[in-house]
Amino acid sequence: MMEKLQGMFDSDDVEVITNDGRSIRGRIDNLRSTQPFSKPAVKIVGPDGKITKILFADIKDVVDHRKE
Repeated sequence: MMEKLQGMFDSDDVEVITNDGRSIRGRIDNLRSTQPFSKPAVKIVGPDGKITKILFADIKDVVDHRKE
C-alpha cells in the first residue's frame, strides 16, 4: 500500500475507498508507516481543507484521478 500511495504523492486528486464504503477524495498530505507506537496511515486534505486520517488497514482501494 505504501508504494502505491507514494506514487500518487504529487497528485492533487486521489480517491481513497475504505473497507466500510467511505470515499475520501483530495491530496495526500502525509504518509506514516514507520513511526513508533502508531499504525500506518495516510492523511488526505480535501478540497475544503479538511484533513482525514485513514489507517492502511482500512483502505480497500486507491484511485488517482490526476489529469495528464
